[in-house]
Order: sequence, then structure tokens, then C-alpha cells
Amino acid sequence: MIRNRFAVLPLILLTLNGCGGGDDPATTPGGSSSSGTKGASGGTVVVDGSSTVFRISKAAQEGFAGLNDKVTVVVDFHGTGAGFTRYFEGSVDVIDASRDAKPEETEKAVSKGNDWTRFLVGYDGITVVVNPKNTFVKSLSVAQLKKLWEPDSKITTWKDLDPTWPDRKIVLYAPDTDSGTFEFFTEAITAKSKQRKDYQPSSDDNTLVKGVAGDADSLGYFGYAYYVTNKDKLRAVPIKKDDASEAVAPTPESVLDKSYSPLARPLYIFVKNSAMARAEVKEFVNYYLNNVTTLAPKAKYVSPTADDVAANKAALEGLKAPSPKAPGPVG
Repeated sequence: MIRNRFAVLPLILLTLNGCGGGDDPATTPGGSSSSGTKGASGGTVVVDGSSTVFRISKAAQEGFAGLNDKVTVVVDFHGTGAGFTRYFEGSVDVIDASRDAKPEETEKAVSKGNDWTRFLVGYDGITVVVNPKNTFVKSLSVAQLKKLWEPDSKITTWKDLDPTWPDRKIVLYAPDTDSGTFEFFTEAITAKSKQRKDYQPSSDDNTLVKGVAGDADSLGYFGYAYYVTNKDKLRAVPIKKDDASEAVAPTPESVLDKSYSPLARPLYIFVKNSAMARAEVKEFVNYYLNNVTTLAPKAKYVSPTADDVAANKAALEGLKAPSPKAPGPVG
């Protein structure tokens, strides 16, 4: 069976260490614990999916490589939706997901015998950003974001959003439709699975960062870590969930206590149960989860809580691979 263990979370802040820094997990080894082992003498682990969770999994890859240089861990990002698609094609062991699995995805996993176990690896606040030269947008309400991003939006200029703002065209940047960030944002903001089409899409958040940083009249959204590591080039816009609420900026505190609403969210990995019969997958996943409270902050996200870590541990201990001869990934 698929194990979805998501405990009710206490509002305890596990802070981001050095959240203002610009470290990139691609060059910063993740985790200092020696909880990994050197039992696996080879093999390949394939991780794919969310560009948001990519940063945490990349940090795990870097840290694990320092303990076992015989195992190849491939970490890529094609979007959460594409990660699930590749999983069903048999080419992925671990899905990085910035949203939960959809009911139809869970049903397909069960029907195909590709059961997974879900683990929570951090928290994110999807961050709405503008160019630093934009000094007039002090905050945005969910209602304004809806008017801006809904599929039939008539908003083309800043003045359309607020009559006191300049009559200049807004240039929009956002993740593509395979992205879990796109799906979470559209559900939270437009209450639909679609948004307007006249924007600049990309599966690479760094491309979105460059777009907003290079255009004074731009606006975009992506994971919090991509804002934090580029905040000299971007300005985060505080969000008002309704007209009666104060505008709230994305911070570790507001993400964890969910006052940054409705754009705070958990981040996951989904591990193929049968793949855990392979020593290389088992050791990498064990390393990842044993060090996740270090890896998530290194990737500039909010660390899982103590309750999350306990739930992950219980799920991992209960995970029984159905076959010791489970095949490796085919791609």
C-alpha cells in the first residue's frame, strides 16, 4: 500500500541557517552526518521531478557522494508532473515533488504495482517577485493575483491592477505547466488548474530569476530558495490573503506557521517501494532522510519539524520492498 504519513504539525520554527546567503547546493555538500554507509558497491539512483525540491536532493547527492563514491546518484528536474510521468515509465527511483500526488496518480501507482512511500523533506513559500526598480508595488492581495493570472485575465498594465500605479505593460514570468509550483499556485490563486497563456514560461527557475531581474516591469513567482539566493536582484512582494488581513512576506517563520497564506506548502520525495530492495537506493534514501534537517536549510528551505522527522522515520522503518530482485531504472 502507499503510505502517506503527514502528521499535524506544531508551530515550531526550525530556522534556516544563513538564509540570506547565496550558496548553491550544487557546490555545497549537504549534511555532515556519517549516517550513510559504504555497503553498496555500485549502481545508479535516479531522482527527477520538481525544480524546487531539486535543490534539496542535489544537496543530498553531494553529501552522499562524500560517503560512497561507488554509487551514481543522478538528480534532474523536469517538473513535478514530468517526474511522476517518468516514474510510471520506469526510469525514476525517487520523485521530487513540490505538491502532493493527485488521486489519479496514486491510483495509477497502485494499479501498476509501482507503490511508493511519501516523505516530507521541507517547507517552501511560493514567492511573488518584482524587479527592485519597481518601488510602487508594496503588496498584492490574493484577489489582485487572481485578476492578474486567471485564464481570461484582462490585466495588461500595472494601472489595470491599481489606478495609482503606472500605465506600463506587465511582463510575466512563471514555471511551465509540468511544474508542481505552477499547479499549486494556480489552485491556490485562481482556484483552477490553468492560468493566462501570455507569460514567459520555463522549467528552470534560474531562467525565471534572470527574466525578472532583467526587466523593470516584470513580475514572476517561484520557490522561496530561488528568491533568497538572488535577493540582491529581486524584491519579494508581501501577500494579503484577503482585504481584512495584513500583508505577509515570505519568511521561514511565516512559511512554517502558514501565516504566509495561501502560498506556504510542504515539499516531498516519493520513493518507489520496490527500488528500496537495491542497496544503493536504500543507502541514499537513508542518508537523505537522516540528514534532511541539515539538507533543507542548505538548500534555503525551511527544515522539517521534529514531528515530520519522526513520521519519516516511522514510514521508512515500515517500508517493505516487495521483491529482493527488483530491477533497476531503465533510463
